[in-house]
Amino acid sequence: MFAVNHVVQSLGQKYLKTYGQRMTVNHQDLLAKQEKNFASLKRSMVGTRIYKDLRLSHIHSYEEFVNHVPVFGYDEYAPYVDMIAAGHKDILFKDKADYFGLSSGTSGKDSKRVPYNERMIRMFIKSQKRIASKLSTLEPNLNLLKAGRLTFGSDPYLYSQNGFKFGYISGILSTRVPKALAKNTFPCREVLAISNWDKKIEMLVNESIQQDIQVVSGIPTYIISIFEAVLQKTGKTHINEIWPNLKVFVYAATPIKQYQERIDRLVGHELNYYGVYAATEAAIGLPYEKYENGRQRYFLNPDLIYSFTPVNGPKKNVGLHQIEMGVAYYLNVGTPNGMIHYCMKDVVSFDLNNGDLVFEFVGRKSTGMNLAAEKVSDDEILDCYLNTKNSLNVDMRHFFLSPVLNEGKASYLWTLFVPENADINPDALAQTLDQQMQKLNGDYHDCREVGVLGPAQVQIMNADYLQAYFEKNRSRGQFKMKTTFETAEEYLSFIRNNLEQTGLAQ
Repeated sequence: MFAVNHVVQSLGQKYLKTYGQRMTVNHQDLLAKQEKNFASLKRSMVGTRIYKDLRLSHIHSYEEFVNHVPVFGYDEYAPYVDMIAAGHKDILFKDKADYFGLSSGTSGKDSKRVPYNERMIRMFIKSQKRIASKLSTLEPNLNLLKAGRLTFGSDPYLYSQNGFKFGYISGILSTRVPKALAKNTFPCREVLAISNWDKKIEMLVNESIQQDIQVVSGIPTYIISIFEAVLQKTGKTHINEIWPNLKVFVYAATPIKQYQERIDRLVGHELNYYGVYAATEAAIGLPYEKYENGRQRYFLNPDLIYSFTPVNGPKKNVGLHQIEMGVAYYLNVGTPNGMIHYCMKDVVSFDLNNGDLVFEFVGRKSTGMNLAAEKVSDDEILDCYLNTKNSLNVDMRHFFLSPVLNEGKASYLWTLFVPENADINPDALAQTLDQQMQKLNGDYHDCREVGVLGPAQVQIMNADYLQAYFEKNRSRGQFKMKTTFETAEEYLSFIRNNLEQTGLAQ
């Protein structure tokens, strides 16, 4: 029996590696795939409400699709989604709606509901296969069919309504793990389904500490909480005392940059990090190489349809055949559930690497900070925070950034979360943050120099309050901790609506 299993696993690992070698990310091949993807999706939508509304019968090619099918945000798709949830047929797709995926709702608004038909679920599952294949190439000493994997997502389902199941995509996919992988994947489905967080973590720790965990995957904040619980349960100092072969971390939902140092410190050595750019709407970017020097490069999931809207200049959509390298674009996707031209509001920038088309996530629409025409990006904000944290050796767990008036001048207010009784000098932090931002952003430097921006301000908060907020929201799928607020009103509203029960707003 052992010999048979060994042969099956060897063949499986060989298949993964071979699949990865055949999985091209060449620019021209991806472009050819766009024509096929559009034709396939169009055929599947014939007779649907949106097919008629968008007059797709008059659209005959990928180029015509890019130029003539309007880009919709969720608000435009919401009426179609509502009709599906009410039980109407043939709205966005012809087949059955198996689930509704819920967004994490970090904007403070209600979660978006994305209908999933079987083709949509298969797209997500195929993307997982592509990730495993790529990792088999990038980590040749890692046998994914044998290696223990700690994979943490949300609860499989949150509720049922009108015959439909509603939940987060990470939880839904946890119920579809192939049998060949399920025996080495922890925690099991039964543990993931436990609603009480403390009980779930207790069962997870008990189930996983005896395993040879070599790969972890999930949202960084979740994995940090699990690592801390494992260390508390075992009395060990570092995770590598329990899982000495742990080498790979596959992360999603949020940049790893601000969490990497803390995770490596908990583990006891540096991990290899691989980012997945996935959302409730689709698995879009798959890891092209490991995260290194603050950069994660992705390749486009070849099973989707893409168009791009330049951030600067005329807002005319372009196709994959028209993109320019190094230019910032808003990303639009077409998915198997009939959301054929959906605006993600994410900004990406492309590059060519030996003919392979790769991209980086640049930011999101209407994020960053711009109080006096300085236009500071999300990356610059994060780098400023991390540079300050490292230069002053301060154990900061998270930050909020919002505008504030200081002696009549607009200034950046940094709300910094630190452990209780930490030795903190707010003035030194404010000064260093201000200096770091001036180094990172020339416009910020100029605005400070001419006096249209006031000096940075710092507000210190107990990290326990933030932990209480996180614990309250753990079950929310790809829960992303908000950082940047464009207005003081938005910041105060967020605190009132989300944090006051923890004591932060008192």
